[in-house]
Amino acid sequence: MTDLKEFTHVIDGYKLRQVEVLTRPLRPGVQETRYKIMYHALAEGQVRNEIEGAQLLGLDVKGRPFRRFLLEFRRRLFAPLLFLDTETSPNFNTTQKANFECLRKLATFQTLVYRHCPENACILAKSIIELAVQNDVTLVALEMATFLKRYYVERVPDSEQYLYYQAYVERLRLDWLAENKAMESYQAVIAPAVKFKSTQLQISKRAHALVESLSLYKEKCNTIIFVSGYYATRYIGEMARFHWHDAIAVCDEAIRSLNDKLCTSPRIMAVFKVHKVICLTMLDRYTEALRLNSEVIQAEIEGSRNWFLYLDNQLLVSLKATKYQFACETATKIYSSRNFATMPESIKESWTLLAAYLILADRNESINSGIQLEKVLNFRLNKFLNQVPNYSKDKKGLNVPILIAQFLFLLQAKEFDRAHDKLTSLRKYRVKHFNTEDGYYRTQLFIRMLCSVAGTAFNKKLFLKKTVDMIKTVTQIPKGHPDQHFKIEIIPYEILWQWVANCLD
Repeated sequence: MTDLKEFTHVIDGYKLRQVEVLTRPLRPGVQETRYKIMYHALAEGQVRNEIEGAQLLGLDVKGRPFRRFLLEFRRRLFAPLLFLDTETSPNFNTTQKANFECLRKLATFQTLVYRHCPENACILAKSIIELAVQNDVTLVALEMATFLKRYYVERVPDSEQYLYYQAYVERLRLDWLAENKAMESYQAVIAPAVKFKSTQLQISKRAHALVESLSLYKEKCNTIIFVSGYYATRYIGEMARFHWHDAIAVCDEAIRSLNDKLCTSPRIMAVFKVHKVICLTMLDRYTEALRLNSEVIQAEIEGSRNWFLYLDNQLLVSLKATKYQFACETATKIYSSRNFATMPESIKESWTLLAAYLILADRNESINSGIQLEKVLNFRLNKFLNQVPNYSKDKKGLNVPILIAQFLFLLQAKEFDRAHDKLTSLRKYRVKHFNTEDGYYRTQLFIRMLCSVAGTAFNKKLFLKKTVDMIKTVTQIPKGHPDQHFKIEIIPYEILWQWVANCLD
């Protein structure tokens, strides 16, 4: 009864905190708290911003009472997170459920330790360590093993148990060190890529050096975090060199390694599958890319952020593969989802650009969609045409597809003066941000071809004569080398060239 006495002593000796259950339905005729009213208004979409929130409560949005309310409301929302139903909810996979369970039990364990309940802490630690080791929750397992090692020295001396948990601690410390090294390596190679402070060659060299240092741990550590960090560093090194086949091999090896584990993370596996999709796309293996991406989408929860991101990939690959009907179906899924409005603006901007190319494809290729695309995709042409790319921030070409699409729309509308302005912007962009050492040869050559339109006074015969050799060269340059960023060339330039020619007199 010692362990039960510990429990009653702690619970009886300290006041239990009451938690307001905000999720319970509002009751008619009952004066509910402001926090509960606000929670349900937010959940039902009745409040979209702070102004509407303040109006709901009859407060001044800039006043101190409303600011204090928001601070307290946020604090009250933390407590329910501990009681999320991870067991029956479809939003959590097996690995995530185990992680949540470990963390919840860890909070209980620490309470027991701090309130001097060693018997219960020991019982709980043994159940936690088993669950944590099975599911690669290394840091939690290490804390439990460290406690149990100390317990069998200080509380209940037992040399056999002490040596057992000492070996456990040494192994888990190695795993924890390996995991940290792997994640630090991954972050070290993506940080320069995000800020564009390193060339692709520099990123590749750094990645290969870090992979060499991680190889010391590879035979000793096989946790999910280490495997994901190790292989992610490897594939970045290969992709930075435009070695698409080698990057695919790394992704396949990572997927096999994760599949072989008793506990695996579907979402981490999805990351490697998505990068494989990118590599397949750069090699023009569109059918394989779309099949694999569809597999990733089906395994994800509909309406989640990842589901939208994977659909974004599918839309982009469909456009590259000129499978416009499939692209149209994908775009409709994105824009008709009720969760679309909750997506960040940066992601919506990406979809707007893809929507623009899909509409261009519809105008040039006549997609038999049976719907009004511009209405379904909420695409406002005037707004898109007046969008000004931010040259100071984008130095690696992501504004190029925006300028090209704007030019094509204006060319279709025979607005030659405005189209000429877009060509001037494209030329300045190429001169300022691209050079022959950067690669992007297809993109640079296509920009030159577009700029030649102005020199021909928008004459079709002269344009074809001026660009016939250039389009042959573009056709001979593989899309995957060295135009590394697969979001620049949304629809193959050979097809866009034909669309330009079709718009000219």
